[in-house]
Amino acid sequence: MTRSTGRLKVLKLVLTIVVGLTISVPATIQADVDADRAQFREFYSQRFPDVVLEDFVQGVYAIDEQLRRQSEAVNEFPPYEFAIDEGEAIVSAPLPSGQTLLDCLGPNPVVRHPYFDNELGKVITLGSAINTCRTRLEQPKLSYQQQTLQAVLGYLGVLERGQVRRTPVPSTLAAKSAYERGKAFFYTKRGQLNLSCADCHMRAVGQHLREQTLAPLLGVVNHFPIYSLRAGALGSLHQRFVGCVEQVRGESPSLESQQFRELEYFLSLMADGLPIIGPSTQR
Repeated sequence: MTRSTGRLKVLKLVLTIVVGLTISVPATIQADVDADRAQFREFYSQRFPDVVLEDFVQGVYAIDEQLRRQSEAVNEFPPYEFAIDEGEAIVSAPLPSGQTLLDCLGPNPVVRHPYFDNELGKVITLGSAINTCRTRLEQPKLSYQQQTLQAVLGYLGVLERGQVRRTPVPSTLAAKSAYERGKAFFYTKRGQLNLSCADCHMRAVGQHLREQTLAPLLGVVNHFPIYSLRAGALGSLHQRFVGCVEQVRGESPSLESQQFRELEYFLSLMADGLPIIGPSTQR
């Protein structure tokens, strides 16, 4: 196969994935998550045929060997260990009710979140579940902007490393609608630069934007929170969403907004069955 032929096949696959978004979709649509997931994975597998499916959770490190070696060297002594210790203390501390935060969250919270709560009619992320538990245990909520919540998320990630994500497939009309809105957000162009998530992380994946290599997003939810060496702090998936929208000069929704929760829901369903590896590091 020639290089031009290979590129043509990749572009055709992108068009196949996004073509449904060019037409207004009725609210009664039956989300076909399995078909979407198969197309999503086929795209990245065709674009990077030497990458094993499970390795895509490593993001840019799956497609850039030099960066991967640098990451492995850094993680011999993870720079986020102090945050993990802080997270453990918060999660395991006995509270006046006799419960701990981990008791309230239940088993395998990273694997199980996000999910669509049919009674509440919305997507429940792990960050929001943590604060719901904190309220139930008569503790103050943790700010979505601050490091304390990221420390908790990081510690929970360490507990579940190696387990695979299990995001329940939407089974009600409300859940399917939330999934479709998250999918639409991913493929919709926005901002002054008129770019979508798919434009950068599918069509231009592997190319460079300033100093950064545009990473694949298959399994992106599985390696957060991320410790930024440049910022010296852990960052959440939603903070990354905000950064991406602002980079295309768009007006970003807020952290834990409905739009971002539904985008996370879509990406989690694309990553279903792939291993949890967070927290991780980046330059």
